[in-house]
Amino acid sequence: MKLRHWLMPGTALVATLSAGLVVRTFLPQRLETKITVEQEEDGLPIADKALPNIEVTFLRCGTNAVPACLAVQGRFSLAPRILAYSAVLVRHPKGTFLYDTGLCQDIQLFLREQPFWFRSVFSALKIDLPIGLQLERRGMQPNDLDFILLSHLHWDHVSGIPDLPAVPLRIHRIEYESVPRGLIARHQGMVKRLLCDNPIDLFDLAGPAYAGFQASYDLFGDGAILLVPLPGHTEGQVGMIIHRANGPHLFLIADASWLDENYLTPSPMHPLVWSILSSDKTAAIETLIKLHHFARHHPEIPMIAMHDAAMQEYVALQAK
Repeated sequence: MKLRHWLMPGTALVATLSAGLVVRTFLPQRLETKITVEQEEDGLPIADKALPNIEVTFLRCGTNAVPACLAVQGRFSLAPRILAYSAVLVRHPKGTFLYDTGLCQDIQLFLREQPFWFRSVFSALKIDLPIGLQLERRGMQPNDLDFILLSHLHWDHVSGIPDLPAVPLRIHRIEYESVPRGLIARHQGMVKRLLCDNPIDLFDLAGPAYAGFQASYDLFGDGAILLVPLPGHTEGQVGMIIHRANGPHLFLIADASWLDENYLTPSPMHPLVWSILSSDKTAAIETLIKLHHFARHHPEIPMIAMHDAAMQEYVALQAK
């Protein structure tokens, strides 16, 4: 009897503490956003020479929805935030390419082979128009692309490749070399199969620090398109800063955030989501803070995450 009297309040205490811990995960997270003088940057150093015209088009292949409380920690709302699955078509005078690949026509077949928990997460994925048909709508074929630049090697960024046979893949060397440590073997080797037999061209971010990021890579050697490191989500994730004469400069930030709310606040996703999606949570937070400072320094430059449907729509409207 005495044991029973002890167990009942003890069980209640554990339940209360557990509930408290769950609630705490939804509370706002205070991120330290101060940076040192050495890390500070006063402006965006753009090349002195004339910039080219660069056409940028977001090709949305599908959408999904998540509650706001999962997309941004501290948002006490179940209102849906729409996540896009997109590729970006970039036309530079020296080359036409895709930044990431959206979804292929047979993506549901690839998903069907995954475990039940994986399929259930993406059961609400709505396919709009696969990447091959997106190009066809614009009078293009895969061989009209000079290459595909992959921001990182997660399945939802390489999953359009089966519709783009033989198009060369440009991948950050650090990202590709993380493959033997398990990235490409996840989800029953789904990424490896999605990469198909497309030729692979590795590059290094061997250029100087740029706009608060510790390295860069000048894609065409003219200062117009610079790649910068955005580690944390994956080890070698890269963002792309586009300088152009025919519109606002743009900063494509891959999956360093889901939405603009993440870097503007700044606040990551819900801790459970952030933990699952980050290869290095400390590096991911550091990258998020750098993006926060970039946004403060350069409010005139739209920053677009590859799943941020609202920002992609905003940029598309501005271009009209």
